Amino acid sequence: MDYKYNFETNWKFEADIEQVWGLIAGFKYDEWWSGVKAEPLQSGLPNGIGEKYRYEFRTKMPYRLSFEAEVIVKEAPRKMEIRSTGELEGRGEWTLTQSGSVTHVRYIWQVNTNKAWMDVLAPLLKPVFVWNHDLVMKEGERGMSKALQAPVIAK
Repeated sequence: MDYKYNFETNWKFEADIEQVWGLIAGFKYDEWWSGVKAEPLQSGLPNGIGEKYRYEFRTKMPYRLSFEAEVIVKEAPRKMEIRSTGELEGRGEWTLTQSGSVTHVRYIWQVNTNKAWMDVLAPLLKPVFVWNHDLVMKEGERGMSKALQAPVIAK
């Protein structure tokens, strides 16, 4: 499938992969990620496949984005994929690797928007939407660093 938005975010922390995985796979992003509301919707299988959550992200612009995320792959503590539906439709993939005391978090987010005004204005405002996404992800990095009590490692 072709996606209008293809993002890649990379974070590195001086932290154990299991600690980082616990924050990502625990889905309680609202506890450490500023501007996020999270609500569990459905339990999944014992391995986590099928879990569903509703998210609302407050952006740096005067709008919010909400979507439902369903876990489709969960391989602790290295990989998790979600399918998103709602105002953002597509897929997300978290990949974690550890080298020494540093955990590298890579997030691929491939989505289309389902807000009519965003689709109409995308030819003009796509760079602003990308900038906004990057700021939201920076908030996630800061929040994770604080929750882990671990420094961010320069990229």
